[in-house]
Amino acid sequence: MDEGSLYEVLGIVRTATDAEIRAAYRRAAKHAHPDAGGWPRSFQRVHAAYRVLGDPARRRAYDLGVARSAEARARPGASPSTPADAGGRAGGVSRPVSRADGGVPHPDARERRRYLIAMAVCLLLFVLAGTVVRLFSVPAALGMMILAMVIPPAAVISVSRPPPHR
Repeated sequence: MDEGSLYEVLGIVRTATDAEIRAAYRRAAKHAHPDAGGWPRSFQRVHAAYRVLGDPARRRAYDLGVARSAEARARPGASPSTPADAGGRAGGVSRPVSRADGGVPHPDARERRRYLIAMAVCLLLFVLAGTVVRLFSVPAALGMMILAMVIPPAAVISVSRPPPHR
């Protein structure tokens, strides 16, 4: 099994029966469900794995795709057969993609760090505007608060935008 394969998400082997897949899904869903203390993203992965492996046609297509990609990796100098194998972008620009939640790209560590810095600046502006600057100039405090309200959407847009194609 590949690292992070759908079989691994459910904790089963490739030869598992439909009943074993259903039981593994219930067990994994109970553990990963947000109401039970799990993470929403891990629950989405479990649900996506069951959606594919629980349907015989989708399971066959998934197994064929895994076999083809393993075959392509085994051949030296072979390129991936589909653009989605190369991160879904021309030129092989890679960006982590979660297949469990519909192929939504995840920001890399640098983007997450920029986002967190922007949020810290926003918080600092709110605190300064509400405590220090307000004592000296109400219009300056209001300006800082308006600027602080613009930062979060701008940070989200900057993290969510696709990387430039090269």
